[in-house]
Amino acid sequence: MVVALTLLLSWVASREAAIQLEANIGHDSADTAYQMVDKLNRSMDARIKEVRLLLGIKEFSDSSGRFWIREQLEHLQRNYDVLSWIGVTDAVGTVIASTCGILEGSSIAQRPVFMEGQHALWVGDVHNAVMLAQLLPTPTGEPIQFVDIAAPLHNQRGEFTGVLGVHLSWEWATQVKDSMFSPQLRDQQTDLLLLSSEGTVILGPDEMIGQPLAFIHSSSNSTTPEWSVETWPDGQRYVTGVARSQGFGDFPGLGWVAVSRQPVATAFAPVDRLSEIILGTGLLVALLFSIIGWIVASRLVDPLSRFARAADNIQTVKSRLEFTQENGSPELKRLSTSMRDMVERLIDQRQTISRLEDLANTDPLTGLPNRAFLNQYLQHTLPETERQQQSIIVLLFDLDGFKRVNDELGHHAGDLLLIEISQRIKATLRSGDAVARLEGDEFVMVLKSPSSTSAALTHEVSQRLLTRIATPVNLPDAQNAHVGCSLGASIWPQHSNDIQQVFQLADTALYAAKGKGKHRLVIYGESG
Repeated sequence: MVVALTLLLSWVASREAAIQLEANIGHDSADTAYQMVDKLNRSMDARIKEVRLLLGIKEFSDSSGRFWIREQLEHLQRNYDVLSWIGVTDAVGTVIASTCGILEGSSIAQRPVFMEGQHALWVGDVHNAVMLAQLLPTPTGEPIQFVDIAAPLHNQRGEFTGVLGVHLSWEWATQVKDSMFSPQLRDQQTDLLLLSSEGTVILGPDEMIGQPLAFIHSSSNSTTPEWSVETWPDGQRYVTGVARSQGFGDFPGLGWVAVSRQPVATAFAPVDRLSEIILGTGLLVALLFSIIGWIVASRLVDPLSRFARAADNIQTVKSRLEFTQENGSPELKRLSTSMRDMVERLIDQRQTISRLEDLANTDPLTGLPNRAFLNQYLQHTLPETERQQQSIIVLLFDLDGFKRVNDELGHHAGDLLLIEISQRIKATLRSGDAVARLEGDEFVMVLKSPSSTSAALTHEVSQRLLTRIATPVNLPDAQNAHVGCSLGASIWPQHSNDIQQVFQLADTALYAAKGKGKHRLVIYGESG
């Protein structure tokens, strides 16, 4: 038994250690993705600040010296090799100066870099070159990709004079990605990818560029890095870390998603080794304890096992007599007596708490929940309903003709009537909804519902209530009582985000129902 218990504990320990180690590996993968997207964000922020610095050179907007402007732009390009092209346009979109004179005299009025940049600082997502495709060198022969930055230019009088446009070579992103590959990441066969806001690979292994990864793009939109084990399009399972760009500084972010992936077999190899070590150690410890236990502790095993089982089942114990009185050593006898006394105190406390909770949350006459229970129910239900993007219907109603029953047949008959009506109300209730007696003959139903069907459900439940409550109630001494029902409803959050305000609106609708002749439903805000 000791061997089995020790092996079981070893297995549990190895499993818990494995789970924790897997979580650490997953978090490391998510952190790698976060570091990549953070570096890209910071790099984009630096480029935007450089553009803002250029905007401070007033000569761009006040001087007509094309060659002087070109010289300044080329000087900046030589200092930052990621700037593939910089140009300045006039107010109608014609390039008046640019690095190497490329596109000078050409109109870019229909390109986003001018159309967006003439209004405010603008950052464009990754895209292939259009007008520059034939004009810029492409050593690798692959299509050139850019990230655009543009900003409006104004003269000293504040008049719009043109646009400063910058094309960043996407090669800088590759450099950022490559800088992250430590020897450890390479040994772990880690891949780093970057997805566009549409979920398409824009940076990563060559064979995956342009491929959509919908299973990542459609997953949780959490702003914190996350990880999971996913099956990728190649059929392999990978530990996948995901971090979504939130921008940095002046860079507002373009919805990029950084992804780090490792083959499961490689990533979790340390987990398997750790489990083998723990299980092997557990086996040796089990053998050692079995020998020691057999020699010196055989007399204590059975009583202690009984104590352990009793402690595990303490929630189900109903009497102190269910704990066996141990009569072995004096220590075991004292421990057994103490546990029996403790159980008796716990049972008494549990029963007292249960009775107090019932008294506090239940109407003593009808057995229905009361206002205190309703408040607790709403505290738990409102956040859950908001997460599920559902609505809450508050249906207030009271009994038409109840006072007449009290006056003519007596209060005892009125109490019997309320008890019967309460049973009918409970029969109308759906699972997951709540009903409470507020006071006298006033009741409230709280119903959860999809927003699109709230009104229809309100009418459906109200019609059932009207029908069931209108059925005569048989009372002692061959007496019959007949009451009706007036209902007022309001819906959260359509009518108000404040649940107390919703109750007030339902009360207003209830008074409207009485004013229209009673025994009917009025939903707040509905005409007719």
